Amino acid sequence: MEKTTRRDLAIILGAILLALMSLTLLGNLTIDSSTDAFMPTSSPVIAVNREIERQFGSMDALVLGVSVPDGSILNTNSLELIDLLTQRIVQLDSIDTVTSITKTDHMQAGTQGFEAVPLYAGTSPRQLDELTSRLAEWPEIYDGNLVSADRSMAAIIIQTTAGTGQDELGNLLDQLGDLVDSVEHDQESFSIIGLPVVKQQINRSLMSDMSILVPIVGLLIILVLFFSFRRVAGIFLPLVGLVLSAAITIGIMAILDITFTMATMLVPVLLLIVGSAYAIHVMSHFYEEVALLNRNLDPLETRIVIGEVLHRNRLPIIMAGATTAAGFIAQFTSPLAPFRTFGLLSAIGVVLSQLSSLYLLPAMLRITYRKGIDPVKLHTQRDMQREFKGHPVLGLFERIATKGGKPLIVISLVLAGATVATIPTIRTGTNMLDFFQPSSAVVRDTKKFNETMGGSGILTVMLDGKKASSILDPNFLRTLDSFADTMETVDGVGKVQTITPYIKRMNLLMNQDSIPYALPSQQQSDFDFFSGTFGLTADEEPELLPDTADVAATRDAGTYDEIPTEPAKYGLETTEDLQNLISQYLLLYSGNLGSFINDTLEPSATLVTIQLQKSDTPTLREVHSAVTTFWDANVPAGWEYALGGGEAISLALTDLITRSQIYSLAGALLIVWLLVSIIFRSPLAGLIALIPVAFALMGIFIFMALLGINLDVITSLLAALAIGIGVDYAIHFLSACKRLSCSTGPDKGLGIVMRTTGRAIVINAASVTIGFSGLLFSRFIPIQQMGILFCVSMVFAGLSSLTVLPMVLNRWQPKFLLARSAPAPQVEPDDLPERRISP
Repeated sequence: MEKTTRRDLAIILGAILLALMSLTLLGNLTIDSSTDAFMPTSSPVIAVNREIERQFGSMDALVLGVSVPDGSILNTNSLELIDLLTQRIVQLDSIDTVTSITKTDHMQAGTQGFEAVPLYAGTSPRQLDELTSRLAEWPEIYDGNLVSADRSMAAIIIQTTAGTGQDELGNLLDQLGDLVDSVEHDQESFSIIGLPVVKQQINRSLMSDMSILVPIVGLLIILVLFFSFRRVAGIFLPLVGLVLSAAITIGIMAILDITFTMATMLVPVLLLIVGSAYAIHVMSHFYEEVALLNRNLDPLETRIVIGEVLHRNRLPIIMAGATTAAGFIAQFTSPLAPFRTFGLLSAIGVVLSQLSSLYLLPAMLRITYRKGIDPVKLHTQRDMQREFKGHPVLGLFERIATKGGKPLIVISLVLAGATVATIPTIRTGTNMLDFFQPSSAVVRDTKKFNETMGGSGILTVMLDGKKASSILDPNFLRTLDSFADTMETVDGVGKVQTITPYIKRMNLLMNQDSIPYALPSQQQSDFDFFSGTFGLTADEEPELLPDTADVAATRDAGTYDEIPTEPAKYGLETTEDLQNLISQYLLLYSGNLGSFINDTLEPSATLVTIQLQKSDTPTLREVHSAVTTFWDANVPAGWEYALGGGEAISLALTDLITRSQIYSLAGALLIVWLLVSIIFRSPLAGLIALIPVAFALMGIFIFMALLGINLDVITSLLAALAIGIGVDYAIHFLSACKRLSCSTGPDKGLGIVMRTTGRAIVINAASVTIGFSGLLFSRFIPIQQMGILFCVSMVFAGLSSLTVLPMVLNRWQPKFLLARSAPAPQVEPDDLPERRISP
């Protein structure tokens, strides 16, 4: 066995072994589909959420909705079912608290003013009437939270223990699903709502999505290779290199313990598509060389042909790979860690694809054709005829480039103007629910819950008074109550939960027999909480302030349904007395208010939960603006407030994505321009090479606006990718023009470039475009949208590289194409075989 053959076999076997070893590490991959994975750990909203969880408990709430199609959920069977589910859920793992209409307290009048009793007592007719009456008494707490206003749905709110991990949440959701499936029910239907549900659905779909997309994309690339080369070797050899490169990249992810996020999940598919470009250029030029020779080649001549192809394509492939990797490396400027990881992995994958095309593919070619080449079996006559007769499409591109300069300039200016006009209309924001089809169960359930209940989106506001009992200040509580009323008028807000309804209820019950503005007969009476009138001794009769007799005579049951802010109304003297009064209310209350205040008796911080029925970015911005506007004007001196919750992360991520897009776009353009300028030793070459890039970007932004596609965690990767891939076409075309000095002989030189490099660009663009069309089979809408936009960008880049780019070269004939080049040879078809076969 010859030394060359042994070396080739070693390269092939080594690559296969590395790929197999990498695939064995698949089980070590960590998956995190949440938007939390994209947020920097130093982000203020992450710090706020951690503090909220520390003071008020877990934020990963789950909701089990139980609904009936007709009538009321307050019937015997449904209530017994809700009670059964509640009792069983309490016994599941990772559960902190469970609240439902059958497991919550109701506040009513008692011997000491008020008492907390179970809201649900049973299903007898009297007990059902009592339940209905109690729900109607306190709609601020029950309606939209535990039961819908129309009584068609009830909610079981499940609070997990603080620090519950993704695996534990996944197990809990599985147990919850099994529980729902196991209970007997008649007309009731169930829906499990919450951010953990969405995360689990995405986590489970990520790998299955990849298992679908990779074969589909591979099949599409096979079809492109088949119609391009019509040979088994032309299909099989490039595909082997692509698969091995992608597999090794996945192994690197596992070894480096890189989390599999919504961004990095695209790397294997991306490498199959992008990496095909380098293999296509090698295979295309190889078959062209063989076609031009059109005779039997012995093993030595075959190796010489392969060596000549590599010699002529090595630098363009390296340059193209470098600029593509540069586009990926530009993601290092992103403030989002998964984007930086995506850039690193993609750059590594591009390098592996280059090495595969420059070493593995030639090795496989030499092994495949180790006995030489028979032109009859290889159908080289067909390729030779196509080489010299040209292709009508390529001929059309050549005519447009040489004779259609003015129309091309006009079209370019129109597209540029359209891009500038449409960019401001592009929407931004990442709503994880938008990843799913509208017909999916998680979307349907969430939509129904949002329409019926208070809303599934959560935005929280934490207010910190810094001092013990500061939250109990009556003036602050009145402001807090006003804030809740204000927010419930904002579009998209379904319900606002605060501590104030509890305090108002306590105040009402404790004072239901009191007379407002009553004063004790003794001026120096002591404050006695347990007296009937909070300022009177048991033996004293109240005296009324002047003109208060009429007030007493006309007062209704709601007179004290308020935050107490007037000391005189309660027979007290100062605001501090009222604050002590409220503190005594909390002391009497036996229920759990830990989700609203950080201490039962002397709270220094309170949490407001805003339930959102819509979570699109405009709604989030409007709600966020309403919150900040209110508290900037009303927050007490020395206090602090902060926004948290899942929707706060979503909004912060939107701003980071926009900033990331700007940084990565500018970084990719700058790096690519520098590289091309260095490669061709001309800054002008760097600018000209950006022509296909500019058209790719124009296609992306115009179609994003036309199709209403959001700039989100997936689509924001497009611009830098389009830059790195689109510039490949320019580099291959400029390299061919420089080699043939086509600027000095445009009519003849351009035709040769079009028939060789132009054809490779067409095949490459078709392969990449058709490959990315495979993303349309994804389960996730943003990935489908990414596939559409990438197809558009590659069409724009490919067409511009075969029309606008040669038009510019032909029209202005830049000097860098002639610099340090040999004089353009007078190439004739008959001369090509001998010239190209030369070692």
